[in-house]
Amino acid sequence: MTTKGDENELLQSVVLQNATSILSARRRAERRSEAYSAEAQRLSHAGSFGWKPSNGEIIWSEETFRIFQLDRSTKPTVELILQRVHPNDAALVKETIERAAQDGKDFEHEYRLVMPDGSVKHVHVVAHAARDASGELEFVGAVMDTTESKRAEKKLRRSEESLLEAQKLSHTGSWRHDVASGEVTVSPEIYRIHDIKPDDDPSNTEFFFSKFHPEDRKRVVDLFERSEIEKTEFQVDYRIVLPDGTIKHLHTIGRPILNESGDLVEFVGTAIDVTAAKQVQEALRRSESYLSEAQRLTHTGSWVWQVAGREALHLSEEWYRVYGFDPQEGMPSWEKRLRRVHPQDRSEWQGAIDRAIAEKSDYELEFRILLPGGTVKYIHTVGHPVLNASGDLAEFVGSATDITERKQAELLLAGEKRLLEMIARGVSRAPILEGACLLVEELAGGSLCSILLLDPGAKCLRHGAAPSLSKTYTEAIDGAAIGPSVGSCGTAAYRAEPVIVSDIATDPLWTDFRDLASAHELRACWSTPILSSAGGVLGTFATYYREPRSPSSQELNVIERITHLASIAIERKQAEEKLRQSEAYLAEAQRLSHTGSWAGAPGMGEIRYWSEECYRVLGFDPHAGQPRVETFFQRIHPDDRARTLEHLERAGGEKAEFEFDYRIVHPGGEIRNIHTIGHPVFNPSGDLVEFVGTVIDVTERKQAEQALEALREAQADLARVSRVTTMGELTASLAHEVNQPIAAASTNANTCLRWLAGDTPNIEEARAAAMRIVKDGKRAGEIVSRIRQLFRKGTSQRELVDVNEIILEMTVLLRGETTRYNILVGTDLAVDLLQVMADRVQLQQVLMNLMINGIEAMKDADGTRELAIRSQRMQNEEVMVSVTDSGVGLPPQQTEQIFNAFFTTKPHGTGMGLRISRSIIESHGGRLWAANNSPRGASFCFSLPTKAEAPE
Repeated sequence: MTTKGDENELLQSVVLQNATSILSARRRAERRSEAYSAEAQRLSHAGSFGWKPSNGEIIWSEETFRIFQLDRSTKPTVELILQRVHPNDAALVKETIERAAQDGKDFEHEYRLVMPDGSVKHVHVVAHAARDASGELEFVGAVMDTTESKRAEKKLRRSEESLLEAQKLSHTGSWRHDVASGEVTVSPEIYRIHDIKPDDDPSNTEFFFSKFHPEDRKRVVDLFERSEIEKTEFQVDYRIVLPDGTIKHLHTIGRPILNESGDLVEFVGTAIDVTAAKQVQEALRRSESYLSEAQRLTHTGSWVWQVAGREALHLSEEWYRVYGFDPQEGMPSWEKRLRRVHPQDRSEWQGAIDRAIAEKSDYELEFRILLPGGTVKYIHTVGHPVLNASGDLAEFVGSATDITERKQAELLLAGEKRLLEMIARGVSRAPILEGACLLVEELAGGSLCSILLLDPGAKCLRHGAAPSLSKTYTEAIDGAAIGPSVGSCGTAAYRAEPVIVSDIATDPLWTDFRDLASAHELRACWSTPILSSAGGVLGTFATYYREPRSPSSQELNVIERITHLASIAIERKQAEEKLRQSEAYLAEAQRLSHTGSWAGAPGMGEIRYWSEECYRVLGFDPHAGQPRVETFFQRIHPDDRARTLEHLERAGGEKAEFEFDYRIVHPGGEIRNIHTIGHPVFNPSGDLVEFVGTVIDVTERKQAEQALEALREAQADLARVSRVTTMGELTASLAHEVNQPIAAASTNANTCLRWLAGDTPNIEEARAAAMRIVKDGKRAGEIVSRIRQLFRKGTSQRELVDVNEIILEMTVLLRGETTRYNILVGTDLAVDLLQVMADRVQLQQVLMNLMINGIEAMKDADGTRELAIRSQRMQNEEVMVSVTDSGVGLPPQQTEQIFNAFFTTKPHGTGMGLRISRSIIESHGGRLWAANNSPRGASFCFSLPTKAEAPE
């Protein structure tokens, strides 16, 4: 018969065995999972972390502690991190952390760490923002030590050891439930687990049921009651809530005890406080989540495979993404993994694996994989051997990082550098465009590239480069027109935007070219327009594939960059052609304008450059090479050498521009007039380096100026003769005008004498008469002065003159003539009239000529004789003067002929008055015209500018 003591011993044995077996199993599973995770981080040099900004809690993986060289017992804080950060990076790191905590967004940055021994590490941090179940912000991320890619030490397990330490504490209590009485007996450990107080009564199941978490209570009670009914063993996990609100996780095992009749007598069992284990599991789950996120962010997958059979034991989620396998289909076999390696890299990859197995050593290599869709990826893998207790190689654990972006960036950068060097060296366009196509084909496996150049005149595309396409295809599309539906390239050039055709067989843009593409096994074509710096279309860059395919963002980026390089090459070629054309135009322009260009050292320094026209202008042979400065100076006219040298030396000393004329004597003795201009050129330090400038053969211009001056003198003489002739005709009127003030002065003199001869001289009346004499004398003097001006011979002198004043002067001067013929003179002068820049005498001559013509047209006319002179300000800032008469009018059909030289309607006229008047007005930048009045008479009008001085 079993005694009470035996039952207790049995119960204790069951408790210990169950607890030991459970903990051992859990520890083995956790150690294996944690070992894989830690080893993957160590090999990839990537540590993980978690951070809650709300409470400052930071959880680091062992690799993160290793990177920062901090002990696992150290509690990580933001302040501690900043202490490690290099002083030059601390401000930026702090700003990034504070901004992330405030914005709640992902962040990524790189900075340096200063280790206790003074060494510097470079780290790359990537973090992802998330919310936990309570909605609280937390960050998970990765810290990668980028200082040495091959340094993988054995410090990754330290953080995991602390985690395993918590799992060693197994708090297990025992209990017994008497079915008949309902009494519950528990060990002291149960008291501690449930925080049972002395006043509590834990002798019944209801007490313990009341401790269950509300969400777990029904489930656990139902299981307990069902086990009693079915007399079966049970295991269950649940939560209890302590009086202070603390929640604990328990794992309970119950075993039924039956009597000899098979009736249930009692249940005995254990209750294990697995709160710490649950916390460890939650921390492990979070750590695995952090690691998974870190792997995703760094494109790094972890793996484990055993040497015997090469079977995979572990492949992380990121590994599946990198290699393009479906995790739902299970772990791929060794053969499938081997076939995924690029055929050209397969032997090297296999050789590295075989050597690592033979030597039981680490291995590290870079290779390519080829995905089913044709995509090529670059992989960097690191493998570490794991030996069993006997020292035999059992498995390899390691990581695989997708370095495609980095590799392609390196290849692209090298390719771009190579193409830019070709452009800089002036290599012809064809090799450069071909090199651009080959670079894209290297970066995008399976692609066939083509460049077509736009012929703007014909509005079609011409062959530029296509190193991998068949000649028959390139010849077929050479000259294809551009339009809204002309394949990929013709449409892209027409729209000036990329055109992506993923399947030529179904896309309507390829309707007219589908058979051609099919015959050459082309199934996809992405075309991007090559645009100039001004946005104009230069051509197209096409990428073909032999299977339907759409571009990735990375492929589009590569094409965009290469297209930009192609535009540089094309624009440079066009610029060179335009430069050559421009140089040809410049040479021709210099030849036509007799202008040469030059460059030389300051003062009497060396001659550095002469254009071809410069040689011709100065009388030197360009085939004989640049002459010496001394030889050039010997060609300068002896009378001009000293002055020329003085100009050059002064310009060199003052570092200033110069401009002067000199004469050059050609070898045949011909003397040419030269006009030269020089401009100083300075280096960045402000030192005078050289002068550049032009020489212009102005011999013909000088001769023309002399002829023009002679013509001007002849015109001036002719105008003076015209004035003298006119004044001769006005002798009687002018004498009358002069006699009037003289006669008045004589009368006033006699009057003055009478006032003074009286018995009592009247001084006031005598003074008044004397003042009238002065006035009459001044009046006579002014008339004589005006007449003398009209007779004056001299050069034209321009000044600001008041046109109204000239009108009034001429009205007074011709008053004798108008009185003689009973002509009424009326003036309408604008008060806001602007002054004009003009020769006063010449304007007097014009106005006098027009007024005399009007007087002569009316002197024999019947009826009222009126001469109206009007001045007004025009909208275009011009002054207009009109002289209107009521005479016979202009000769019919001869309105313009009256301004011709020697045309006259007067019996004794010269026919030069109006011709000279128009020349004078036009030389002032104005215009003179005439028109008939209704019902009779004629109007002569002239306008003059007021803005600037008119050319002579």
